[in-house]
Amino acid sequence: MSRPRRDAAAVLRHALDELLALPAPAWGVDVAARRRLLQGLESTLAPLRRQAQVRRAGGLPAALELAQLAELSGRAFARQREQVVLSLQQALAGLEHEQALAPPALQAALQSLGGPRGEALVRDAHEAFRSFHAGAFKASAVMAGAVLEGAVHAALAARGEASAQAFRRLWPQRRIPPAEDQFTVDEALAVLRELGALSSAVTHVARGVKELRNFVHPSLEYRQRVRVTAAHALLALQALAAIAEELARAAP
Repeated sequence: MSRPRRDAAAVLRHALDELLALPAPAWGVDVAARRRLLQGLESTLAPLRRQAQVRRAGGLPAALELAQLAELSGRAFARQREQVVLSLQQALAGLEHEQALAPPALQAALQSLGGPRGEALVRDAHEAFRSFHAGAFKASAVMAGAVLEGAVHAALAARGEASAQAFRRLWPQRRIPPAEDQFTVDEALAVLRELGALSSAVTHVARGVKELRNFVHPSLEYRQRVRVTAAHALLALQALAAIAEELARAAP
């Protein structure tokens, strides 16, 4: 979700490693080699300065501050490097914190959908993203499915009697569940599709997220011989964002 370009956090970690290993200038040091090293670091940092998530994380040291490390010596070099390293460390800490949260657009969609449940949905979405970034991919997919279930139930509740009428049109012989949270996920998706709150494509995607959530049962994972990987979890998170945003746009 947050990796459309080279991982910004990895770039910052590499820059920190190089700067912390950079020795103070001394007699006989190859200044041209130092310049090339710092220019190489700047070439990797420059694209990050344009990324909104890096700016939100505190920004990066200026290109001039980095270049000056090739020329400074003594205490001036030590102070300048300390400032540059501190700036990179703060940006990295802010970036890692932001990556552990659900994207702002998803948070806003869930908050608008959920009413009084909105905060709980957002907390669970944060947990799904934290799990992904910690490498707990099965937990991430399962939590994405849990948030999906809460979001579709909230969307049904917002539509009140219209949800019951749509259920009756779809299944005239079935008893209408007494409360929105007693609809199965498949029933809820079908009703929301009937009401025009979900497109056909996103409804199918949502069913896939529900299937991934079912891998919470180890026996199912074993029978189907599927191991939930980063690709599965990322798919579930991206699908959750699309579903929540479509439901929020169609809110009554």
